[in-house]
This record gives sequence, structure tokens and C-alpha cells, in this order.
Amino acid sequence: MQKSEETSTSSIDPHVEFQSKMPYMGLTRGSLTMQQEKLVMLICSGMSTAAAGRGAGYSCQQAAYAAAKVPAVQQALEYHREEMRETVRFSSQNAHMMYMEAYNASANATEMKNTTDSLVKLHGLAKEEDNPQINININNTKQLERMTDADLLKIAGKDLNYLEPESD
Repeated sequence: MQKSEETSTSSIDPHVEFQSKMPYMGLTRGSLTMQQEKLVMLICSGMSTAAAGRGAGYSCQQAAYAAAKVPAVQQALEYHREEMRETVRFSSQNAHMMYMEAYNASANATEMKNTTDSLVKLHGLAKEEDNPQINININNTKQLERMTDADLLKIAGKDLNYLEPESD
């Protein structure tokens, strides 16, 4: 009997939970319909407005979009988005600490090097390469033998003066 009491108290009706947060949203009880509440919760869970509208029982996409633009719905959405932002606080400091823990727990030099590379990228210390990688597909060596020096230099990404020594 005690187990059934625990499960009944731990499962709170979503409508009741939503209603309990309304004063923090700046809304009064009853300022949103049940359908609007469901729309807000579905949008906040990651659904698109159209999909959330279908889930909340709106007749068409336009009705869902119109409902999502109601000021009270916008206010509720903004409250829930801000609440989500607060729960997902992950900064570069957190990432740095996790990388340092991984570095300290490294079993070999390869793991240490990989962790160091990740730290360098995290803090923006790595310079991007200016030279793009060029892939050349050559079917046979005869194809290369028939090419002129100018064509070969072009494939290599060099200009025609590359082979000429500079005079001082």
C-alpha cells in the first residue's frame, strides 16, 4: 500500500505542474487554455510549431501558428526557454575541466596528445591552414608524361615562376 501512495504522489499531472509555474511566467491562472498549455509544452520539448499544433489538437498549421503568436503563449514559451537555458549551462570552463581530467587519466602519450589537440581547438589556439587540400586523380602515368610543365605546375597549385630561380 505504501508503494501505491509513492507512485501517486510522484506523478504530478502536467496541467497542475504548468499551472503552478504560471505566476513565475507573469501569467494568471486561466490566462491560457489547456490546448495552449499543451502547445507551449510541445514546442518547448523541441517540436516544430506545426507538429506541436497537431499534437495539441489544432485543426491546421495556421491555427497553431496563430496560437503561438498570442502574447500569453509567447510569455510562457519565453519562460520555459529561459528555464531550459539555466539547466543547460555548459561553458568552455566546463569543457576545459573535463579535458584536463581526461588528460590526467590518459593511459599513454597518444591519449595525452589527442586531449591536448582538443584543448588547443577549444581555446582557439590552432591556426587554420590557408592551403586547401587538393586531390588529383591520375589514371595512368602516360597522362602525366604528356602534360606540359605549365599544366603540372597548375595541378600542383604553383605559378609559372616557381621553377625559375630568383635573381638577387
